Formats: sequence, structure tokens, C-alpha cells
Amino acid sequence: MPELAEVETVRRVLKSELCGLKITKIDLLYKAIFENDENLPKLINQEFVDILRQGKYLIFCFNDGYLLSHLRMEGKYFYVQADYPLNKHMHVIFYLNNGYKLIYQDVRKFGRMHYYQKLDELKADLKIGVDANIALKDIDDLYKKLKSAKTCIKNLLLDQSFIAGLGNIYVDEVLYEAKLLPNMPANLLSYDDLFNILTASQQILDKAILNKGTTIRSYTSSLGVTGNYQNYLKVHTKEKCPKGHQIITYKVGGRTSYVCPICQTNFSYVIGLTGSIASGKSNVANELSKMGFTVVDSDKLVKEAYNDNDIISNIKAIFKTTDKKEIGDIIFHDKEKQKELEKIIHPYVINKLKIAIENNKLVVLDIPLLFEANLNYLCNKIICCYLPYEEELKRLVARDNISIEYAKSKINSQMPLELKKEKADLIIDTSGTFKETEKNIHNVVKEFIYGIFN
Repeated sequence: MPELAEVETVRRVLKSELCGLKITKIDLLYKAIFENDENLPKLINQEFVDILRQGKYLIFCFNDGYLLSHLRMEGKYFYVQADYPLNKHMHVIFYLNNGYKLIYQDVRKFGRMHYYQKLDELKADLKIGVDANIALKDIDDLYKKLKSAKTCIKNLLLDQSFIAGLGNIYVDEVLYEAKLLPNMPANLLSYDDLFNILTASQQILDKAILNKGTTIRSYTSSLGVTGNYQNYLKVHTKEKCPKGHQIITYKVGGRTSYVCPICQTNFSYVIGLTGSIASGKSNVANELSKMGFTVVDSDKLVKEAYNDNDIISNIKAIFKTTDKKEIGDIIFHDKEKQKELEKIIHPYVINKLKIAIENNKLVVLDIPLLFEANLNYLCNKIICCYLPYEEELKRLVARDNISIEYAKSKINSQMPLELKKEKADLIIDTSGTFKETEKNIHNVVKEFIYGIFN
């Protein structure tokens, strides 16, 4: 759908061609497009004196009266010579006194025209807000409306009565610049958030106008002008944002939204990642890290703890050794010794986890024994990597080159994966190929990002 920048481009081109010309005849080939067609005769012999725009609407100004035109999804104007051939999608033909025609084409027939005698009446009927690229001057009034809104921010920005001219493409771009998720409730936004939205709207739309709009799919100016702003889009239709993070898509108000979960989450959110031995958790953690999440590996923190002199001293006092393999064998057979080790190691690990949470936005805590260690309280959501027991057993045997019996004993020493699955909020099926797992990871990311505000 043409948005403010595209409609402004059409306005400028039409104004340069039409002003000073008169309409000599009108053919209305699809009646529904002209809402009050009984006024068509009033346009005959009228001269185009100006063409205005408000939001996504064109306003043709004549010596006497005004014609409001909304292009909707696929409306286009053609300024062509008299012998230009018509097609079945051309519904309104304005014949001009210079021998040319102004043709309105609309494949979907959603566009509308309406004649007004007075400009004040036209603007009163529009009931649209100030243009999005100049709305910053009205920020105080808009903030009051924002705080009383009962919808998400994307839907509010698409509501032309709030601010005018933004459609799906530019809202995605604006919200990326403002670092906001599209389904965030509008009334939760701060004054600074609104300032960032309106500033981004101004910058993006002004640049889009300079580049004659965005040519995506069906939109062109249809007047010999092609937009170039699609070359500057940062998230809409993209696979990665400018910072290299994976773009995800999900529906908001029935419209597909392109979102960078990393850049557009402006608050702390913690995801716990757990699983069982050989459940594919490491692959999942690596993929989340590639997507831009801050992944904190608890196993690495445990290894770091063994470099702390006080910890090493306490371990040696209990186990008479600091050799990790020896200690591993001891705690595998002695649960009381395992608890003593945890009392030494866990405070160090938990402190490091909390520091990571405090200093980052989207944090993934990679903790194999998340539930066993009762660390789920740190997390907003918990993801469990899951695969059937037989597949887990098969992978563990192959990975560690151990017997089936020993593999079973290692798996059975932990909380059953089925129980972890029940306790988790989201499940990533890791039983398939890496490509299949990758797809499952991306779907789960969509699910919990969307679910933050739903």
C-alpha cells in the first residue's frame, strides 16, 4: 500500500503536470470508486490549481471545489496521451483540455474519490491526525492519547487518527529505530519512547520522500518515477538487521511485522536453557548466540570457579584433591559430596549469572541442571531441548564412545528429560537434522518474543 512518502511522490509529479489544465470530460467506469458521483458534473471545465496531501490522501484543488482521492492498496494515476490504450483495471478517466488523459487504475478497486465544495468540510470528514513526519511538534497531546490507548504500539501507529501517513513498511522501520517491539502495549511506553518514535518517523519519511518512496511489490508511482528507499530499509523484508542479528516475523493486528528481537527489546529478559546429556543444548545455545542473544554458559562459569583460590582451598579440604575428573567420579557416586561441592561452587556461579543479567537485555542462561539447582527463579521463560530417550542414548554413546550401560547410568543420574519438558515453558525439538533444529529454534524465538506482551 502506498504510504505517505509514496503518495507525496505522486502528488509532486501530478502537480507538475496538471496545474493549469482543465477537465473537459469524465468517464466513470466503476461507480463504487466515486462515492458521490452525482457531483461529477461540477468538475467539468474546472482547472487544477493545486494538489495537496494529508496523510495518505491526495486532495485535488480546483477553482471551485475539491476532489479527495485515497489510493488504498493499489491505486495508481497515469498522465498519458489521448490514444493511450485502456485496460480493465482503469476505472476513472479524466479528459484534459491539452489532449491528454488522467487515468485512475486500481486492480483491487479499493480506492475511493469524493467531491467536496469546501476544504473545511473535506478535512473534517478525514478525521486523521497530523502527518507523521511533522508530528513531533504535537508530542504532548499525542502522549496523552498514547497513555489512554488500549492497543499495541504498531496498531496505534497504523491508526491514521493518531498520526497520519505510516503504513506497514514504515512502522516496522520506525519501531526498529525506536528500539520497540511492535506488540508492546502502547500505554506502557514512556515519553522518551514516543519522542524516539516521532523522531524516527520524521527522519525516515523525509528520507523516503527524497528517494521518491519505496518500490516493493506492486507500488510504483506509475508516472515515470520509481522509488529508491527500499535500498535503505533496515528490517522490513530483510533477513538480518544492520547489526547482523536475525530478523523474525510475526503477525500483529493481522499484519506481518519484521522484528529484530535483540535491537528492539529495550528491557531485561532472561531465558533459561536446559536439557539432558546429549540433548543438543550446545547447538541450540550456539544458534541463539549467532542470533545475537547474550548466552551465559554455566559449565564455563564452573570451570572459571576452579581458578578462584578460595574455592580451590575449600574443595581441597573436602575432597583431598582438585582434579576435576576425580571429583566428578566421587560426586557421581556420592550425592552428599555433590551437595557439598554445590555449596562451594554455586554462589560463585549465581553471582556471575546475576551480573550478566544486570548488564544485558536478552540473556540466555545455559544451565544443564537448571531445575536441579533451583535456578529457574532467575528466568522469565525456560526452554527445554528435547528428544526421545532412545535417540538421546544413541547420541551419547556415539559422542562419548561409551557403553550403552554407562550412557544409561549418566542419563539416569539427572532429572528425567520428560519431567524437564513438563516444567519448561517452551520446547525445542532437537531430534531431527541441524537444519530442522535451526528452524525449531527460530520458531521458539518468535513464540517467546511475541509472547512477552501477549
